[in-house]
Amino acid sequence: MKRSVIVIRGVAAFCAIIIAVVTFSCSKAKGEKALRVAIESSPVTLDTRLATDAYGIKISRLISDGLFRTNDRLEVEPALVEKYEQPDDKTYIFHLKKGVKFHNGMPLTANDVEYSYRSIKDGLIKSAFKASFNRVEKIEVLSPDTVKIALKEPYAPFLTLLTIGIVPQKVAEEMGDNFASSPVGTGPYKFVRFVPDSIVELIANENYYGTVPKTSKLLFDIIKDDNVRMLKLMKGDVDLVQNAIPPMLLSKVLETPDLKKKEDTGVTVAYLGFNLMDPILSKQDVRKAIAYAIDRDSIISHRFKGLAVKANSILAPGNWAYDKNLKEYEYDPVKAKSLLDKAGFKDPDGDGPKNRLEFVYKTSNNKERIDIAQMIAHQLRKVGIGVRVEPYEWGKFYSDVKKGNFQMYSLSWSLLTEPDMFYDVCHSSMWAPQGVNRNRYKNAEVDKLVEEGRVTMDRNKRKDIYAKVQEIVLDELPYVPLWYEKNVVVYRDDLKDVKLRPDASFYTLTEIKKK
Repeated sequence: MKRSVIVIRGVAAFCAIIIAVVTFSCSKAKGEKALRVAIESSPVTLDTRLATDAYGIKISRLISDGLFRTNDRLEVEPALVEKYEQPDDKTYIFHLKKGVKFHNGMPLTANDVEYSYRSIKDGLIKSAFKASFNRVEKIEVLSPDTVKIALKEPYAPFLTLLTIGIVPQKVAEEMGDNFASSPVGTGPYKFVRFVPDSIVELIANENYYGTVPKTSKLLFDIIKDDNVRMLKLMKGDVDLVQNAIPPMLLSKVLETPDLKKKEDTGVTVAYLGFNLMDPILSKQDVRKAIAYAIDRDSIISHRFKGLAVKANSILAPGNWAYDKNLKEYEYDPVKAKSLLDKAGFKDPDGDGPKNRLEFVYKTSNNKERIDIAQMIAHQLRKVGIGVRVEPYEWGKFYSDVKKGNFQMYSLSWSLLTEPDMFYDVCHSSMWAPQGVNRNRYKNAEVDKLVEEGRVTMDRNKRKDIYAKVQEIVLDELPYVPLWYEKNVVVYRDDLKDVKLRPDASFYTLTEIKKK
């Protein structure tokens, strides 16, 4: 099969590079205190109020703490909050920890909290979180360290929303748009520099109110090419790579004696998104045909080497709101062809070369993502769906996705722990570019359910609500859940206390110490 030949050649080429590399010394400069982490794409922004991409969220929240944070059990716990009161379902009073300072030495005050959230709510910045903050009736400063927030109605995931970091009002207002590339926060690391597509440099916040990071400097090397990223890890130019190693190359990389691996279950879900305004993809039977035409078992076995499992929801099975009774779209090309017939796309020439329909599939220019997209395209062609894979540089690709400029694309949801995400992804008021309903999905019943899920405080009732949401969405398929990716970290053996979290957060980097 042509696809297999391409893959084999790719691995062979990489193996040849490995042979050359192992002849070099893997020793590192002694006394190096920086922890170097290789990542595969550049964060879009480092302003915690704006970040929606995975690296933007994970790095910005090392710089800017919120009132709350998510712990390694995926529970929301206080961060900048010393204590809080909830007089009723719509009112919260937060008391800030005393003595907390921003990285520039300015004290954290209730005014900064009020400004940070008001800047989102009032549209002072173009944040995708604005719709969620529209549920806030009033933010009131009661004292220099006390903030009262009144909601228009009960909002179950409200504390999760407050994990968005707090920024210093004076600095943010003075810097304007430039704050996104040179942020100031209260987090465990201070910002030093950000060179897009090259590096993000942070240093430990020695005056951090929590546990000071064990590593004094943190460098994120943005390395888009998989082979280059792996070579730098093997040579000792970088210390750690998390979830950015192609599974097909993992065994070869681990032949390097001083590299170790840890893996664990994760919450990251890959999905195939559709533009429901497209005249072809607006047809539900076409979307179902695509779902049945994808042999996910084959892709997982070949490309992931067991480091993924099939998905049927954007919620991972370990999430409290995951519906265990959901069906799955098993590989069934015969059924896929039947659905295409039903949708009006008959086979024009039997076993001939003509396609029933054609469209464009956008992806990033990451080689691994391109290979997976090509495999999916190859499988779809077997049922008569012609697909042209168009890879783009990450910034261009992500910009197009956010704008709704696509027919079909693939991405992953990460850091997804709160089922209220269904509101952001599926509610008709959240259409891109204002929100993250990028596929322009609209269903009145789903709208009603996700609205109800937000104001229902009883967890068991919320679970029932989101079970119904998952059932409807899986049937209508505004996107096809593909697989849940396992978290995998490969690191040099001179690192101590390397850990993984289900959400693949970078908070774990604060605990790592070089021997």
